[in-house]
Amino acid sequence: MTRAAVLCAALCVAMAACAAPASAQITFRNTSSYAGNGRWNWTVMPQADRSTLSRIDCIEYTLHPTFPDPVQTVCRTKSPNFELASNGWGTFQIAIRVIYTDKHVEAYTHQLVFSERVAPSSAPLRTENWSRQLEPGWWEWGVHLTGPTATLAKIKCVEYTLHPSFPNPVRVVCNSQKGFELVTNGWGTFSIPVKVIFKDGTTQVLTHRLQFGG
Repeated sequence: MTRAAVLCAALCVAMAACAAPASAQITFRNTSSYAGNGRWNWTVMPQADRSTLSRIDCIEYTLHPTFPDPVQTVCRTKSPNFELASNGWGTFQIAIRVIYTDKHVEAYTHQLVFSERVAPSSAPLRTENWSRQLEPGWWEWGVHLTGPTATLAKIKCVEYTLHPSFPNPVRVVCNSQKGFELVTNGWGTFSIPVKVIFKDGTTQVLTHRLQFGG
């Protein structure tokens, strides 16, 4: 091959490399917070340098087929950071298509991860219950939180897990009146797992031993 041919071939390779879009360095991550009743709020987003993000037009996320409208497209005009927020109870793999302003497309996947954030220090909270006998062997009762007013004001909801013999045993109370009180009735006592869900997304787990009478 002549020198001219070698130079020509090298030039063609260089021109092709310039014309082809370089694969961008993009990863994806998600945040999550427990919403109660086994469900989670989550947000998925790309991680890339500013230059790369500026070349993206839209990102298409394909969620689990059980979602209504599982294909969600987030464009720059809707969210400059291309974040998609949703809610659900299970994790799954998200198929992702990154659509650039020059119309080329790159495919990615992201495994959704739920991670519960425990409150950094145990808040000064306790559980209490009251009860009254409706008839022999059958009681109405209520369980609630007690604690400093400032701490109670930071709580979003409280999740009580009752005995599995109850219909819908997982009960979420978001009404802060009377210390997020849950009122129901039954015949027997048992231990109640209590999950406190704070407004900042952290949680604290307590256990209440139900007592009747006295």
